[in-house]
Amino acid sequence: MQYIQFKEIKHKFPKDSWLCWRNEKHDGEFDEDWVIYLNHDVELQNLNLDEPFIAFNAIENQDKINEEGCFAILIEGNLTAKNIYNYESDGSICLCVLGNLEADNIIVGGQELYITGNLTVRDCFWGNYNHGDLIIQGETKAQVFVATEGYHYKKERISADFFLCDEEEEDFDRTLPAGLFTEEILYTEDEADIENLFTWNDWLSRSTAIKILETNSSIIKKDIQLLSKEHQEHLELAAIPKYFEETVFNDLASFLSQLENFQKLMAIVKLHKEVYQHYVFEDYEIQLHPDSEDGQAHVMFTHSSGCIFFICIVENENNREVLSAVYRENEDASFVNVFQQGTTLHYITSLNILWNDVLTRAERGAYFYNKFLETVKPTEIISYLNLPIVQEKYNNYQDADKNNFWYNGYCFLMRRYGERGLVGSIDIGKERDAEIFDMRTYCFRPDQLENPEKCNLFYASSQEELTNDSYSGNGKVFKVFLYDWELFRESIEWYPKIGKAFTAMNEEYLEEKNI
Repeated sequence: MQYIQFKEIKHKFPKDSWLCWRNEKHDGEFDEDWVIYLNHDVELQNLNLDEPFIAFNAIENQDKINEEGCFAILIEGNLTAKNIYNYESDGSICLCVLGNLEADNIIVGGQELYITGNLTVRDCFWGNYNHGDLIIQGETKAQVFVATEGYHYKKERISADFFLCDEEEEDFDRTLPAGLFTEEILYTEDEADIENLFTWNDWLSRSTAIKILETNSSIIKKDIQLLSKEHQEHLELAAIPKYFEETVFNDLASFLSQLENFQKLMAIVKLHKEVYQHYVFEDYEIQLHPDSEDGQAHVMFTHSSGCIFFICIVENENNREVLSAVYRENEDASFVNVFQQGTTLHYITSLNILWNDVLTRAERGAYFYNKFLETVKPTEIISYLNLPIVQEKYNNYQDADKNNFWYNGYCFLMRRYGERGLVGSIDIGKERDAEIFDMRTYCFRPDQLENPEKCNLFYASSQEELTNDSYSGNGKVFKVFLYDWELFRESIEWYPKIGKAFTAMNEEYLEEKNI
C-alpha cells in the first residue's frame, strides 16, 4: 500500500476517467495531489471516502501522509467491502477499481466512481448530486438502485429489482421508499413538503442512512413486500388473455388446424391500417399482409440467406378453405409444400418456431397496442403543440435551437402541423451509452389534425446507426407495429413525461415573458 503523487501513477488510471482527461486538459492540474494506491485485491469493512485513512492505515510512507492532499484511491485488483459511503456529496475522494467491486451498500456522491469490471451491490446503491459520476465498464447489479439530485449514471447496463431515479419519476409517492427502506431514514408526511416533491431525497435522509451503515446495520427492509418491476412485468404478461389455442404443429394435420389461428391473426393485423406490416426476429424479416386490393392475406418469413416461408389460405380440391405453407431454400429454388413427402424435419421445426413467435407477438402486441391507444391521446399531443412555448419559442424544426428542449434528462423535440408533412409530432429522446452522443427516441404522431382517431408510434433505437436492429437509422425514425410489443409497453411508460415537461416549461416561459 502506497501514498503516491498522481503524476507518478496517472498512467495506471483509465484514459477516459475524469481524473485523467481533466488533468491533461488543464496542464497537470492534479499532478501534485496524492493517491492511495494498492496493487492487489482488497477486503475491507467500511470505507468512508471522506476519511479513507481510517480504513487504509498501513501506508508504507507514513511520513508523507497529508490527508488533505488525498484526492483519489486506486486499487489495481478487486475490492470487497461491507459499506462504502461519504457524507460530503459536493466533493469527495475518487475511487478507481481496476477489477470488480462488491459491497453490501454504497452511498456516494461528489466524486467519480470508476470500475473497470463489474459492480455488485447486495442491498442499496445510492448516488447523489450532479457532482458525482458512476462509470462501470462491466455490469452493475443491485437490489435497490437510487440516483438523486442529478447524479450521473448509465442505466443500460444496470440491473436492479427496484429503481428510485429522480429523472425517471413523475410522482414521488412515499409508498415505494417506504416499502424498501427502514423507517429510521424516512421522513414523515409532516416533515416533507407534500406540495413540492421533486426528488426522492424529499423522503430519504441520506445522513441518517450513512450513520446506520456505520453501525453495520441494514437500511433495507429484510422482508420487502413490494414487487420488483421485472416481477410486475412478468405478472402482466401472464395475465394477458389467451387469444390463440393449440399453436404447436408437427405434421400436416396439426398445421391445418391452425386455420382459425390464422384468421384471428389477420383480425389483429387489421388493427393497423397499413397493408405492409413487418418486424424482425433473429435473421428473419416477418411480413404480415391482410386481405386487400394488392393481394390475399398472408404471412411471409424471409431469412437473410434467401430462404422464405409463405403461409396463406387456399382452396382445396373440395373447394374448402385450408391453410397452406410453402417454402423455398434460396432465391434460385422453387416453392414447395412444407409438408410434402421428403421435406426434412428442420423446415417444419423452423416454421413452427416462427409461427409461434408471430402468434405470441400478436397476442401481446394487441394487448399493449390497445393500452397505447387508451393512454396516448392525439388531442393531447396537438394541445401541447399549440402551447405558447411551442408556437412562439420552439417553432422551427430546421433550427436546432428552436426545435427541442431538455427536461429531467430527456430531450423533447417538437414538429408543428405542416412541418415535414406531419399533422404534428412530439419526440422523446434519451441519451444512449455510447462513445459519441447518441439517443434512442419515441415519436408520438396524431393520424390527422381534425378529429384525430389515434397516435401512431415511431421509434429510432440509434440516431447514429450504432445498433444492429431494424430501428437504427441516421437521423431516421421508423414506424412501429404492434408485433414489437416491448416498444409499445415502454412508450406507454415514457408518454406521461410529455405532460409534465411541457406544462412545466410552458409555465416557466410565460413567467419569463411577463417579467
